[in-house]
Amino acid sequence: MTTDSHRNVSEVQALFNPAFGAYLLASAVNTATKKADRPLPWPSAFLILPLVLPADTRDSLPGKSTVTLTAWAHENPRLQAAFAERAAALTDYTRTSLRTAMRHRAIDVTPGGLVCPRTPKPASAAPGEEVADCARAAALVGRWLAVTDPTRAFTTLGVRP
Repeated sequence: MTTDSHRNVSEVQALFNPAFGAYLLASAVNTATKKADRPLPWPSAFLILPLVLPADTRDSLPGKSTVTLTAWAHENPRLQAAFAERAAALTDYTRTSLRTAMRHRAIDVTPGGLVCPRTPKPASAAPGEEVADCARAAALVGRWLAVTDPTRAFTTLGVRP
């Protein structure tokens, strides 16, 4: 294996580390609950990582939250068409990341949904720009999910809740 292949393998392992997934989920939940002033419905958590982790999807996300989830989906039909498959492929990873977040008290489950008991630390670009990009994308997705009914979000992205 070349050095580039080793680097790519370690990047993939880092992105699919349950602790990293827990951090991204906590970042999104924290942003969503602050924006909506209510817990994030737990099914919405299964939309976060499939929007944040794949580089092509993350790179297509707008820089500002003035673009809605629905508008983004209509502007990116190829990504919208692939989303259901990606969401299904990341379901187990999302579950594992949620369990990790709950075990470490980064996310709590309440009768109303998910809350973040403490604000996650901001990601620095020191370990790599991709980590910071993922954290920014998670915050954007959190803002989207705060103002989008879960059923509508799933439908917009072509996933049955």
